[in-house]
Amino acid sequence: MNFKKNSLLVYFACWASILAAQKVSFDATLYRGSVWRHTPKLTTQTGEHIGGQELGFRIHTTGRKDWQAWQKYPALGISLAHFTLGDGSHGNAFTVLPHLSIPLLRAGRWTANFRVGTGLAWVTRPYDWFKNPNQNAIGTHWNAITQFRFGAEFRAAQHLRFSAGGSMTHISNGGTSLPNYGINIFSGWAGAAWFLKPVKKEDLRPANNSKHLLNRRFGGQVQGGLALLEIASLDGPKHAVWCGSTAGYYQISRINRVLLGMDYELNKAIYSWGLHSARFGDELAARQGSTRLAIFAAEEFLFGDLSIVLQTGKYIGKNINQYVPNENYAKLSVRYYFPAFWGKDLKAYAGISIKAHKFTAEYISGNVGISF
Repeated sequence: MNFKKNSLLVYFACWASILAAQKVSFDATLYRGSVWRHTPKLTTQTGEHIGGQELGFRIHTTGRKDWQAWQKYPALGISLAHFTLGDGSHGNAFTVLPHLSIPLLRAGRWTANFRVGTGLAWVTRPYDWFKNPNQNAIGTHWNAITQFRFGAEFRAAQHLRFSAGGSMTHISNGGTSLPNYGINIFSGWAGAAWFLKPVKKEDLRPANNSKHLLNRRFGGQVQGGLALLEIASLDGPKHAVWCGSTAGYYQISRINRVLLGMDYELNKAIYSWGLHSARFGDELAARQGSTRLAIFAAEEFLFGDLSIVLQTGKYIGKNINQYVPNENYAKLSVRYYFPAFWGKDLKAYAGISIKAHKFTAEYISGNVGISF
């Protein structure tokens, strides 16, 4: 028994020493906001005041690698959060939210930050034909959550900081199960952070190299992906959406590049639904009608081996792109780059994307690709 106790003490002591060696903060946040009625088809109650809470921690970078200094010393973190979704609505959402905080401005004791996070949310009362038939925002217990947050942080003492700002939180299953109009929560928030070791100005190391020293500025990317969708009927079968893209890019700096390319999709949900509902006369017409082609522009922000891609696209071509909700779409992607092979400029990556028309998510896809 003493051996087990001693082992636990050693284990926790090791973790305490590891955390103490890092610039770590523990954060608590309160939210107050409301659900936005982003489409007239949404039956879920909107406009009422709802709240939320969040507990988490951040690891603050200090320039141990050049990209940290180039990106103004961002922080990587993960939080556990809870949001109420309104009386008589979908109950509560419990979330696990990894996130990245990017400093926008530092002035004395003040720091302005932008935070983006994406993770998993468990919703307690999704749509149910018998138990909850009048709420159509969320169709499953498990959902994706994406959050954008702006705020200012004030250093009140060496170890203590207070912060406040505004946020937009999106919860949906990406169309894997209907109904799925999604929940968009606009909130004000306030929080406090306790630093195990204070981050001082002298802790922030400058980069050893310039972010603008590039041997090659032009390159390309090829990517494939897969999403699963329900269409038209509730509790229906899942259909694949096969995705592919190719793009050229221009490297603005070592942490930022712009892309111009083409997206291709074969939407088997449209294919099957169109055939069964006689909207397509034969399989050839169904394949043509369920094919989507688009041109897109994107910007990729690099944080070491991680990146965030913001993309906007427009459908093109005749006799294709049928049954699209809107002629334009947007994508948010998170990628992880693996070590280079066959030369330093060839890298494979894996990631996840959420595609939306206006403020309604169409699908969530898993992706793999190569950047060269």
